[in-house]
Amino acid sequence: MSDALTNVRKVAAILVPKQHIFLLSHMRAYTSLFGHIMGSNPKICGYYEMHIGYHSWKSLIRQKLLYFRHEDAKPAFSYMFDKVLHNEHNMALNVLNRPRTKTIFCLRRPQEVIPSILKLYHGIDSSHDYNSESFTTEYYIQRLTTLERLAACMDQPFFYFDAESIKHDSDKCLSKLSDWLQLDARLSPNYKVQRNTAKARYGDSSERIGTGNIAHDRSGYSDFEHNVELLKKATLVHDRVRATLIEKSACNCVTQRITR
Repeated sequence: MSDALTNVRKVAAILVPKQHIFLLSHMRAYTSLFGHIMGSNPKICGYYEMHIGYHSWKSLIRQKLLYFRHEDAKPAFSYMFDKVLHNEHNMALNVLNRPRTKTIFCLRRPQEVIPSILKLYHGIDSSHDYNSESFTTEYYIQRLTTLERLAACMDQPFFYFDAESIKHDSDKCLSKLSDWLQLDARLSPNYKVQRNTAKARYGDSSERIGTGNIAHDRSGYSDFEHNVELLKKATLVHDRVRATLIEKSACNCVTQRITR
């Protein structure tokens, strides 16, 4: 494709209003995998976390300006995708309640999330606050509380899925989501390796994300020695918020949870 045509498409992509898909979740909930699945669909642009807040309709234009600075616009795409995983990146209700916004919520259990975050940051920066189990647990609790508040105040319908379902019940989950989004080309468990796949600051930087396929292995955190009181506190919040999201969702995909 010529540079001129590429630039014309980018300008049109920025100026022409699009629909927006937001995944609202937390760290280590298979969100990089999910983003790559979404971004591999011909109707969706976006696959990594932009690390920005969404305060009004102007933020949606900013999203496109930042994304298309380095990425190409797909011909005739319909959706922009981003994921928001941190409370410091504001997600305004006036954005979520826009008719052209599709919102997806996702949760993963704390007994898997907490050790996963600790393992990640031990390898990145051993002095970071996320190397503390208490700090990481507090992040998790505060993030889920924010997700619950947003869901309770939304006027537009939303989709919810358990994080495990994207790996272990992917056909069902992706089929339901494809129908809910009304996509012509269905979401596929086989995804494309993108320009920024596995790069730092763009989500999962492990080799696994570069395979282009969903790994169906189970998490290896059964031997992790949790602080019992911290885990109990986080689990109570998870179970409450999960119940709220399932109840209020217009459509969902949930797994059969293993009894603790």
